[in-house]
Amino acid sequence: MKKTFASLIVSALILSSTSHFVAADDLSEQKTKNEQKQKENADTQKNLESSVNQEGQKISKTQQEVNRLDEALNEKMFAVETKDRQIKATEAEIVELGKQIEKYKAKLKKQEKLLGDRLRVMQENDGNSIKWEEVIFGSKDVGDLVSRVLAGKSISQQDDKMITDYQNTQKKLAAAQQELKDKKAKLVTEKQELKRQQQELEKQIKERNKRLKELRKQKKKFETQLMDAKEVQQILIAQEKAIAAEKAAREREARIEKERQAQAAREAKARAEAQAAQAAAAKKAASQQQAAEAAAAKAAAKANQKSSASTGSTKQSAPAVSTPTPEPAPTPAPSSSSLFIHPTSGSITQGYGSASGSNGYSFHNGIDFGAPVGTPIVAAATGTVITASSGGPYGNHVMIAHQLDGKTYTTVYAHMSSLNAHAGQRVSQGQQIGALGSTGNSTGPHLHFEIHVGGYSYSASGPANSVNPMSML
Repeated sequence: MKKTFASLIVSALILSSTSHFVAADDLSEQKTKNEQKQKENADTQKNLESSVNQEGQKISKTQQEVNRLDEALNEKMFAVETKDRQIKATEAEIVELGKQIEKYKAKLKKQEKLLGDRLRVMQENDGNSIKWEEVIFGSKDVGDLVSRVLAGKSISQQDDKMITDYQNTQKKLAAAQQELKDKKAKLVTEKQELKRQQQELEKQIKERNKRLKELRKQKKKFETQLMDAKEVQQILIAQEKAIAAEKAAREREARIEKERQAQAAREAKARAEAQAAQAAAAKKAASQQQAAEAAAAKAAAKANQKSSASTGSTKQSAPAVSTPTPEPAPTPAPSSSSLFIHPTSGSITQGYGSASGSNGYSFHNGIDFGAPVGTPIVAAATGTVITASSGGPYGNHVMIAHQLDGKTYTTVYAHMSSLNAHAGQRVSQGQQIGALGSTGNSTGPHLHFEIHVGGYSYSASGPANSVNPMSML
């Protein structure tokens, strides 16, 4: 869904103030025009406010109901999500209990196998491991009797321990089986509760959509959003301040970058001069060496001439001298020229362009990204926040002014569940400014995203100064 920003009463004011919304590069000229227009509209605003407030009273009640339903829907969505996580956790616990029960059953089988004949003997002896009458009367003497009694006692203790372990395993198995039974019963209850919550959510969505239709009917004369003359003026002032702040920030950044490049150039020049000086010194040293070698060769030639009659002539050649070559300057790496990035993840559920008009507009001047509630939303480019507000058709929304390649742009982010930015704040590209939701005139979780060339300007029947975001992302 998209936000609309004027009533038919106030639209005359907005249409006459279009120049306020289209940011010019000459900020001082725009500021003068804004001040003149604000003075001209002073008397008009007083008359408009009375008419607007009368219509606003009719609409505000339904709008408040829709806003309350928005809050309830967000809470219910989170409740359903929480219950779903609880069900998955219970299902995981049931799986683990099943594994534990199988371990207990395997342990019982192993213990039963170990007990084996001992259990049958105990059954035949009325629960005793030893027939003490045979031990007593079958003994040959006192020593034999003592040995038999001690052996029987040891056997009896061992049997008791085996039986105790067996009984403990049985108890653990029974406890695990009971816990499994309880968990399954709890799972059934949780699934029933989830179904009930889902039904309530569907009921609330239907109720909200019903109220939303009523609201659109009431706002037929207002295009879909009530904004009085004071609010229009506040947007103008906030936008003017944000654009000025963003231009100042960009100028500071450009100045710092220029200084950095100048410093880099100075350093490069110093390095080049140092390299040139080194090359000149090397060349001079090579020349001196060549002169010395030439003089030595000349002296040697004279000496050879004197002794040529007896020893013959000797040829000498001067060694080659290499001149060092300065290293080439490094080539700067290429830079990216991207203007905007995707403000959130998710697929596009509605594109830019003509619309059916069933939602109160015949032109959709943005794109919608569908994603779960709470998905992060980031600034599509570095800029200054114009406004970060709640309520109205946009619900929780943020507007940001940008100065990119010498041009002014405005981006709009609507229907958020929460805000992480405030008016006047400078945000960087990719910095989180909120979370995706379904507030305002929205029928499901999504982000409505707009890009305007210049300041913000809206029309329900045409693009105004908006552009297709997909052409710039």
